[in-house]
Amino acid sequence: MRQNTHAVSPVVGVMLMLVVTIIIAAIVSAFSGGLVGTPHTAPSAAFDVHIYALQDQDGCFYTPTMTIHEISGDSLPTKDLKIVTAYTSTGGSVFSGNLSGEVAVPGNANWQGFTSSQYSGVLVLNTGKQFGSFISNSPTVNSAWFGDESAILSPGYYLTTAALFCGNNPISSDSCDGDPITNPHDNPGMDYLLGFNVIDQIQKGGFGTGSVVEIRIIHIPSGSIIYDRKVNVE
Repeated sequence: MRQNTHAVSPVVGVMLMLVVTIIIAAIVSAFSGGLVGTPHTAPSAAFDVHIYALQDQDGCFYTPTMTIHEISGDSLPTKDLKIVTAYTSTGGSVFSGNLSGEVAVPGNANWQGFTSSQYSGVLVLNTGKQFGSFISNSPTVNSAWFGDESAILSPGYYLTTAALFCGNNPISSDSCDGDPITNPHDNPGMDYLLGFNVIDQIQKGGFGTGSVVEIRIIHIPSGSIIYDRKVNVE
């Protein structure tokens, strides 16, 4: 008896063609369905970052603060940014901070214009508006706060802590309490950014002029670090 095997090769060929067709269809489906992610391009931007241990606020009081000024480059939605800090104190303690998204911090019960029932963003976007727009009675949704969808950092704009409100007198006051530098005021935005109570470290001698803080600004969609420097505290 003889077996007829002439049809085996054509059948195998058809099966291979079906397998290849299925694989190609799966790849096309993945692209069309968004399963294969499209890479994000890292933006280009140049920054000037300053950290002040105790900055004089119009002769009224002293408080730590930080500014991030975009000098040139692309407009950056702050909701797409993450700020990471690292600091080692003179005593060897290691601190770190991490800001991403819209985060609110409360004021102080003894302050005027930024009390414990009011809030500011950890960083606020200054585009030339009055500082009063940075303070809110609600801990959510403020177009001037870092992380809000409406807060776009562009060349010429800068991010800062709401330092001018971290004291006992409103900005518009003609008479200030004249708090000496030996009685500085806390800044809740700075505490969040650096990961420790800044005034406490200043008074212990663990933080101050000449200290070094590493600052990284990360573009979340692309995962790219667009700023990475060690900043000397002024």
